[in-house]
Amino acid sequence: MTTFSKVAEYSAKHPKPADTTFAYGTAGFRTLGDMLESTVFRVGLLAALRSQSKEGKVIGVMITASHNHERDNGVKLVDPMGEMLKQSWEGYCSEIANASDEQVATVLSSIAEAEAIDLSVTPRVVYARDTRPSGPVLQAALEDGLAALDAEATNYGIVTTPQLHYFVRSLNTADTPAPYGEPSVAGYNHKYGQAFLRLVDGKPQPSTLFIDAANGVGAPQVRSLAAAINSPYFNIEVVNADTET
Repeated sequence: MTTFSKVAEYSAKHPKPADTTFAYGTAGFRTLGDMLESTVFRVGLLAALRSQSKEGKVIGVMITASHNHERDNGVKLVDPMGEMLKQSWEGYCSEIANASDEQVATVLSSIAEAEAIDLSVTPRVVYARDTRPSGPVLQAALEDGLAALDAEATNYGIVTTPQLHYFVRSLNTADTPAPYGEPSVAGYNHKYGQAFLRLVDGKPQPSTLFIDAANGVGAPQVRSLAAAINSPYFNIEVVNADTET
């Protein structure tokens, strides 16, 4: 059974910045990457609790700030069918992100009580990040949050946000009459690559598509997708593709 006995120990490693307020919105949390360590740690805790509230279904956590400046970062939760986090839980995200370091376990306990969560359920969480410089530190904080609640966690590495959403849904439908797909990058490329080929079947062949990847995670992933499609209908040229910049 999950207890909150290890939360204080882990929380001490990721103290909340003073005089800072965080708010979870449509895109999750977003701000300067070096301000987010405590928040991402606490999102790890909440992801585990959310999984337990869904009877052990897989919950996703994505560390990214999409198109924001390189110095920024963010984190968002993905619900079991690959959808956005249930709106009523957004308030819990903000509540735990803004709790004092000493109150984190108390907030978790109050959420568990309010949602009548069975803490004997093993939480399952998958996570990934983009290529931002602050990503590794934030990932380590997330992993501490998951470890504090003994979650079964799987790291999908550096992938795009849509890919993580796809993985979550695929994992949760794997043993159902309607599996969504193979929970891997190859599975993602196959599913959407085949859908693309069906869409363009019989259409005139397009000219080259230039994709500005903004030196981000999209560069290697769209190239991987193009290789899987392997068709003149997806003739692309990726620019600004240096993920080390």
